[in-house]
Amino acid sequence: MSYVADNDRAVEKRWFQKKKLWLLAAIVVLMGVGLIILINAGWSPIPDVGGGLIIQADPDTRIYVGDKMVGTTSVAFTWGQLFGDEKHAAIALELSDPDQPILAEMLSGPDATMLSQPSGMGIAATGNVQVTQQSAYLMRRANGSFDPVFALILIWSPPNQASGSFLLPVRLRKGPAPSATYFDSGATTITGDQPPRFMRIFGRSPNETKTKCSFTAANPPATFAEEIKTKGLWEPGEAK
Repeated sequence: MSYVADNDRAVEKRWFQKKKLWLLAAIVVLMGVGLIILINAGWSPIPDVGGGLIIQADPDTRIYVGDKMVGTTSVAFTWGQLFGDEKHAAIALELSDPDQPILAEMLSGPDATMLSQPSGMGIAATGNVQVTQQSAYLMRRANGSFDPVFALILIWSPPNQASGSFLLPVRLRKGPAPSATYFDSGATTITGDQPPRFMRIFGRSPNETKTKCSFTAANPPATFAEEIKTKGLWEPGEAK
């Protein structure tokens, strides 16, 4: 009789262990379903479009956005940093439309004059963003200083949001101030990807767009080459 009782207890124990496994599996499934629901409901802080913009220049080049130095050689911004989101104030300046003329005072302040405009441009685009990279605008500031500025035009078209056009003014300086190193645009590259939506569970956006704008040292416009070599270029932090 004791043998039968022991056997019954063994059977009962095995069944209880199976019930625990099924219960654990059910909890895991419910948690997964809950995460998917929260993600699709927009609870996740992960942006709809991941990636961002990289600005890359020659080694030891000081990179400015507007009048603010943001790094040397290479800097990267997320789209949220550039265009603004719940955590960031926009770095880029919003335009009324992508064809809005770029005026001298927009780049180099009041009483600036435009000495030369871009001679070429590169355009790269995906479904979420278009980037136009041009040669530098050569400006003369109110104090007479030379001020070459790259005006990147970005058209932002994220899912389920109104599109917008933005200006990102970029200055590049290299060597002791006043720098006489002039720069020109290099390659513009852009890549896009759409990972499966469930990848948001692992921190990935359902859309990925990465853009790189490259710049390299070049000869300045011949008309002003000698003066630039002698006087150098205006650098943020100096007198306006």
